Amino acid sequence: MSSKGLAPDAHATLLLGLSLAGHIISNVHMALLPLVYLLFFFNMVPLLDFGSDGINYNPKFVTSEIFSSDDAAVEWARNIAISNGFKLVKSSWKRGELYLRCNRGERNRGKGRNSETAERPNTKTQACGCKFFIKVAPCKDGEGWNIVLGPEQHGIHNHELITYREGNRQMSGLSLGAKQLVRDMSSAQARPNVILAAVQEQFPEENPNRRHIYNFRDRMRRNGAEGRDSISQFLHLAKESDYLHYIREEAHVMTHAFMAHPTSVKLLRTYPWVIGMDSTYKTNIYKMPFLEICGVTPCNKNFLIAYAFMKDETAESYGWVLDKLRLLLGNEL
Repeated sequence: MSSKGLAPDAHATLLLGLSLAGHIISNVHMALLPLVYLLFFFNMVPLLDFGSDGINYNPKFVTSEIFSSDDAAVEWARNIAISNGFKLVKSSWKRGELYLRCNRGERNRGKGRNSETAERPNTKTQACGCKFFIKVAPCKDGEGWNIVLGPEQHGIHNHELITYREGNRQMSGLSLGAKQLVRDMSSAQARPNVILAAVQEQFPEENPNRRHIYNFRDRMRRNGAEGRDSISQFLHLAKESDYLHYIREEAHVMTHAFMAHPTSVKLLRTYPWVIGMDSTYKTNIYKMPFLEICGVTPCNKNFLIAYAFMKDETAESYGWVLDKLRLLLGNEL
């Protein structure tokens, strides 16, 4: 066992403890040795200090409330922990009691697993051996659940508490009201930074950040797709919005797509004299060239005629796009 980080008198304490342990071991049954070692080292060996404030947080969880379920008790305890700057996670069930420990306690090391086949290199953990825990236990009369505190020495954290709540999963996020606001503003085509500012103004206690907005908008898109893949959803939205569209595929793979809104087609047929085209590349994950086709009104105002995805910029691909553009112009021109 490493003595790094022990208190100044820890070495003397450890030597004295080992001597006492040897005396105890010589007088107990061999079957009790694991328990003796566990109890001795768990209570005698000082913990590493990672900025502890030395405060016992057990009194924060003192309550006479009887909870209707273990989940209700867990939710109450987590809210108390969050208000004090730390997080509780479910640790284990023992003798019908649920243990809630600090999320920076010792993480599960996977005892009994083959370390050669289950090795996880380059992983990170916040675990620092914090011993804080409380229990959620059924009442003696069997009606409801209550909070049971651990020993006083297990009410102190050996690490700094959370200062900034942004980004902490239990301490930040979007409530139902905030999600509805994001949903409404997304439908109005608001940008994520504008949505974030509105959520922060109306729901400051939820500590939202930009990632929460992006993740929820992504879930909205996935739910709206109703199980369709990206291409199927792309075509579904085109049909739903009455876009004129043409698709070209090879071996059941879409290689070209041409889209035009009905209003754009009307503008094109009204002002067909000037047509401009511009191709860009870094607009989609498929690295397909994206071609924009624009027109100009007599008032020098630009309008979008159509856009197209192409697998490449060959003469054949451009010829296919121009053929579809000719169809938009109609036979009258």
